[in-house]
Amino acid sequence: MGAAARSVVVVGASAAGLRCACRLARLQPSWDVLVVEEREVFSYGACGLPYVLSGDIGEAEEVRRTAWGVVRDAEFFDACKGVRVLPATRAVEVRDGVLAVEGPSGREELPWDELVLATGARARRLPGQPDHPAVRTFHTWDDVEPLREGLIRGRIGSVAVVGAGPIGCELAEAFVAMWGAEVTLLEAMAHPLPGLLGPEAAAVATGVLKSEGVAVRCGAPVEAIEPAGEGVVVTAGGERHAVDTVVVAVGVEPAVELARTAGAALGPTGAIAVDERLATSVPHVWAAGDCIECRHAVTDGPVHLPLGSLANRQGRILANVLAGRDDRFGPVAGSVAVKVFDLEVAAVGCSLERSLAHGLDAAAVWMTTDAAAHYWPESSNLHLCLVYERGTGRVLGLQAVGRRGAVRAVDVAAQLVARGGTLGELEHLEHAYAPPFAPALDPVAVAASVALNACEGVTCTGPLEPPPGRVLDVRLPEEIGERRTPFREVLELPLHELRRAEVPGGPGELLVVCERGTRSAEAVRLLAARGVTARYLGGGLLWRWAAGNGQGGAS
Repeated sequence: MGAAARSVVVVGASAAGLRCACRLARLQPSWDVLVVEEREVFSYGACGLPYVLSGDIGEAEEVRRTAWGVVRDAEFFDACKGVRVLPATRAVEVRDGVLAVEGPSGREELPWDELVLATGARARRLPGQPDHPAVRTFHTWDDVEPLREGLIRGRIGSVAVVGAGPIGCELAEAFVAMWGAEVTLLEAMAHPLPGLLGPEAAAVATGVLKSEGVAVRCGAPVEAIEPAGEGVVVTAGGERHAVDTVVVAVGVEPAVELARTAGAALGPTGAIAVDERLATSVPHVWAAGDCIECRHAVTDGPVHLPLGSLANRQGRILANVLAGRDDRFGPVAGSVAVKVFDLEVAAVGCSLERSLAHGLDAAAVWMTTDAAAHYWPESSNLHLCLVYERGTGRVLGLQAVGRRGAVRAVDVAAQLVARGGTLGELEHLEHAYAPPFAPALDPVAVAASVALNACEGVTCTGPLEPPPGRVLDVRLPEEIGERRTPFREVLELPLHELRRAEVPGGPGELLVVCERGTRSAEAVRLLAARGVTARYLGGGLLWRWAAGNGQGGAS
């Protein structure tokens, strides 16, 4: 690309589009950079909208402001960023070098040398979803106020949230914690957050949701939504739920209509296909943000990941490319975090189930540890599920749930997942340590050690699996007195006595249990030296109890 001034038109004034436009205007101040946006209100933090509804953010306007308090409107971008934004202007057709738009002044044709499609995504609707005031979606600025107004005026006292993904879980918390509404969370899959978590980690999140008063119904696909006066009746999983409002939060779909008019190829996910430079199949037409598909670092296949973190990165990289710099957007690990009441939930890469579905020779280990030094007064339990590839030791994914530390753990693991790192590399990562912030051994590095132990034969079962046979409890008598195991045929023998005692023989494999899994893993190694076949309960009893009632392990 030469140094001569060029005309760049960006369609879409959200994260990717504006990030690209503003950086390009800085890198090439002589170029004409124009952004076309169909909405009146734009450039807001959409991920913050559930927290406006929950009251954590006082006013919706806050998610439109800069860190120094200025509203990001068209005047702001013109005066501060050197970027023209045309709000309430819809792009309708792409021709060679021309974009047809319809706005307040009617139809216009805008010339361009480079065209950037940052058209984002829209809320997915259910088949047969009726148009009714009591049937809502939640994706844009305009979705907040009708719900907030109904809650304030007392017209909404019961809500069905369809879809237990991140938005669904955040909305469930908002309706219950702020407004005291009765909430039923409906999920077609077997557990909440199915795109992020395996069943074991999801069970801890389910326990917290239930303990906070959310009625969770999984394996309950919606069969019908029927208006009933001012309310609505939702039929899901064979049950009828009469509520004041239903919010459909079943994900988003990429907005690709304009890409089709431009002749740009779509990928197998239905999003726009781009290369590492974010170029589409049409010369001088580029794309970034929630409308494109990426390459996944674990599966090496295409994936649609509509995340604000990725959209912002893509916008900056595309500006660099347009300005003539050598930059690339590489494979993504898919790091995601969500707040479920006071629980941090985070994940990166692939779950065990997804890894196996992609044909990977995958295995997993589960562990419960401390988010800070165990003796620190505010320390809490952190549950980790580490997924790896047998043979190569490649780290495929990590899921973390806990009152604190889950996001940090996933951020650490993400650096390995993104570049195909191994368990050995993860085990030797250096971390910042002080008792208030972390244990002396980093939890993620310990998880890697647990996985390496499994490769040597010290294997565990999933924390929710039933025991294969007899159970050996190696906790102290006082621990057992406080809370017994939920299993039958339990032999109680503390670890410090196991070295001197004989373990009675019996049919079936022996399952060794303790609070967190640490002592039971050590016991399995001791037993193996004596020729006793045993496994231990991954994540320990704390994980199992956390999944059962939302207490204990998540506290």
